[in-house]
Amino acid sequence: MLADFDKLSKNSRIWIYQADRKLTALDQKKCLDKLDVFLNQWAAHGNDLMASGVVKHDYFLMICTDESFNAASGCSIDTQVRFVQQLSSDLGVDFFQRTNIAFLINNEVELVPLSQIKTEVESGRISAETLFFDNTIQRKGQLENDWCVQAGKTWLNRYFKQTTSV
Repeated sequence: MLADFDKLSKNSRIWIYQADRKLTALDQKKCLDKLDVFLNQWAAHGNDLMASGVVKHDYFLMICTDESFNAASGCSIDTQVRFVQQLSSDLGVDFFQRTNIAFLINNEVELVPLSQIKTEVESGRISAETLFFDNTIQRKGQLENDWCVQAGKTWLNRYFKQTTSV
């Protein structure tokens, strides 16, 4: 059952899929049109799920369901993943490329390969204060304070630690 994303509870479960490239306006329209059709029929054990989806910052597909209405099951989550895999194929975009890390640099999303993080830190392009998108959040309410956070306050902190010699 399709719902308004903004009206879903802050406790709603959320999945964030990061595209491997910027989604064009046409990509986003196709994505959201297909998502609406999917969410209107998405169910867990025959029970409708109250769900919604949005695209944020031209890179992030978010799917959210209010589990106080009906909880998502393993099978329904598998169905969602298959839907996003098909969407990836239809749009020619990879929503499952996990080695690109997303940062907000100069108000633009920039994807940095994990293998390049150390180099980017050493060059000063990424600092502990650079905003990082933590796509592992699990609740809609975390979007506000825990999704786009300073890199130094996340697992990326290890790249900013200074070594001191004795």
